[in-house]
Amino acid sequence: MNQNIKPAGSNYCFISGPVISPTLLRAIQTCDIPVYVQPPTSALPETINILQDAEAVSLIQNENAIAIMNWEASLSFILENLPQQRLNQVNAFKNKATFRKLVKELYPNLFYVELTRDNLLDFRLPEEVETVVLKPSLGTASIGIRTVHGQQQWEKAVDSVIKDIDIAKEHMNPAMLNDSSFLVEEFVDGDEFACDGFWNANGKTVITGIYQHPFASSLDVSDTVYYTSKKVVAETIEPTIQVLEHIGNKLGMRRFPFHFEFRLSNSNLFPIELNPLRFGQVSLPDITEYAFGFNPYDLFFADERPDWDSLLTDVSNSKVYAFVLASIPPKYKSEKYRFDEESFCDNFGDRLLNYLPSNPEITPFFGVAHIVVDKVEDVLEYLNLDFGSFLRSRE
Repeated sequence: MNQNIKPAGSNYCFISGPVISPTLLRAIQTCDIPVYVQPPTSALPETINILQDAEAVSLIQNENAIAIMNWEASLSFILENLPQQRLNQVNAFKNKATFRKLVKELYPNLFYVELTRDNLLDFRLPEEVETVVLKPSLGTASIGIRTVHGQQQWEKAVDSVIKDIDIAKEHMNPAMLNDSSFLVEEFVDGDEFACDGFWNANGKTVITGIYQHPFASSLDVSDTVYYTSKKVVAETIEPTIQVLEHIGNKLGMRRFPFHFEFRLSNSNLFPIELNPLRFGQVSLPDITEYAFGFNPYDLFFADERPDWDSLLTDVSNSKVYAFVLASIPPKYKSEKYRFDEESFCDNFGDRLLNYLPSNPEITPFFGVAHIVVDKVEDVLEYLNLDFGSFLRSRE
């Protein structure tokens, strides 16, 4: 970490949620970034400058102030106070159907349609489309997303999605998840990735991290594993920048952080969604610091870019750094079971770099592990972890 880094302009950060990235906390302290805290949040170090409500509102309304948040729960407060231009930019990304329209000219033949909850069951797949993805237009954390293979699976998928969302809405604000509108889009087969970065003061795209997001099967939509390495970044950074430059130029983006998700199919990049005003949640960016030795939040606050040309030398000789999310199994009941964190951590042996616990009453997971392995195959074995095996009876 560069101890001499200087923040550029008026930065501030919104923090909420039970899992706070150590990488983010170090950057906040190094750069002396003011923080607005929203519950539920773990205790923060006393050295951090905590903003009061009026101060936070004043900063949001300042067109020259630069915001980043660590968790979607902060978004509703931000949206209530953003200047109109920045609000329009956020809304262009936050609504998945609006975002699909934004990039349509890049992919004119890709099918998509927006539906309301009331007319979901009336939808019929076009003859030329075999598989679609159903998702809430406004959502987070892969909640309510299903891949549907053919019309015969549609009704069951809709029922499953609605149940997921109805349960999740009980502890999420409407800015995070909403069931009034849904996006149905053609499924693009290929490897899935996520990318953190920002548009800098000159409107140029800065990539701070790229992660591959593997799945256990074609039906899996979980966030269980993400990993990064020199190879992952080297093979994806150029097409990623090209698409993000197009988006940034179209909307006139400046000093704006994002978490971008996409698929690569036959060397072509297809955007899935772009989450505004944040990097990856639940300390995902920490694996970039482990892998490449720089703090991505430091670079955002200072409006600087990584030296990828130097960092990506000797691509073939690279360890793999991963994020493993301990999801809550269906049988879990807080009054009946506890999660054995020690056993979960022991499962990784000397691969474990760090473990951050969460609160399963607030989030759909118990915690997250950061690990390092020698090869990708070592990471993929964790896709099939039985999280129920780490539950222990309270009786």
